[in-house]
Amino acid sequence: MKTTKIIAALLLFITSFSACKKNELAGNAPDLPTPKLENLELGLGNAGIGVVGEDFHFEGDILAVDKIDVVDVEILQKPGETYSKPWQHKITWAQYKGLKNTNVHKHFKIPKEAVEGKYDLVVTVYDENGSKLEVKRDFEIYSRANLPIRPIITGLYVHKNWKPFYDAHSDRDTYPTEKYKKGDTLQTQVSLSFVKGDGKLYVLLIKKSANYNPKSIEEVDLSKAIVYDVLEHKNEISTYDFSNSIFDFNSYTVIRKLPDLVIGAEKDNNSPNPNDISGGKAWQTGEYNLVVIYKNFSSNLTVTRSIPFAIDYN
Repeated sequence: MKTTKIIAALLLFITSFSACKKNELAGNAPDLPTPKLENLELGLGNAGIGVVGEDFHFEGDILAVDKIDVVDVEILQKPGETYSKPWQHKITWAQYKGLKNTNVHKHFKIPKEAVEGKYDLVVTVYDENGSKLEVKRDFEIYSRANLPIRPIITGLYVHKNWKPFYDAHSDRDTYPTEKYKKGDTLQTQVSLSFVKGDGKLYVLLIKKSANYNPKSIEEVDLSKAIVYDVLEHKNEISTYDFSNSIFDFNSYTVIRKLPDLVIGAEKDNNSPNPNDISGGKAWQTGEYNLVVIYKNFSSNLTVTRSIPFAIDYN
């Protein structure tokens, strides 16, 4: 009986050993650790939209296991989608070879022969240890004339006394800890992309103690908010970038400069009729929100952003 058990165990060992050898010979070795790709941004506002013949923004942080070998970006047509003709595109970046980690920040043109439609954008990071990482994202390509209305806040910069105070892009989700004081000057630049037709922008200062958090143009109550800026656009026939600071690069002149708002001012910047800063919205020491609300009336789409900061009014 014992001899039978020993023979059975021996046969099981031999079978298992043979299976392992077969797997190794077949290339089924244990999976290697793969590199990482984080903070991937595709296009303005990370919208994942490219324009035929125009510049495209790509950015991401890569961390290799050993060292980076090469980085590939492929734009591939999606199965089941209809296109005017077959088209694909590939870019290879070899200049990062040998680096352990890096920030890849590239601008390249979408080729003029690109075909409009929905795509898969595939980023492949090859590691010198033999492994690779593939990241697939949805991607769209349009001609300039066919760009959709898809409002996105692509720039939000706050200045204190004409010096940088907050950059919504670079700071991501970290907010300012320095306080505004009575007499300080506030300036805020807001830029939006993929807008068209009719739209309106409000930039408001609202006390947190007011428990008032508007999320749409229709909810804006000027008796509870201090207006830093208000601006409209009308009858825009092409999709473009809209901002409350307008500069003409052809004539090198400022068309619309950023408004100033002094902490402690008696009136706000509401247009065309500034409002008194009094009553429940009067200046006080405490926590505030800088609230950006934009609505595109042509598409009925709204985007908002809120930045917390503090005022020391003593």
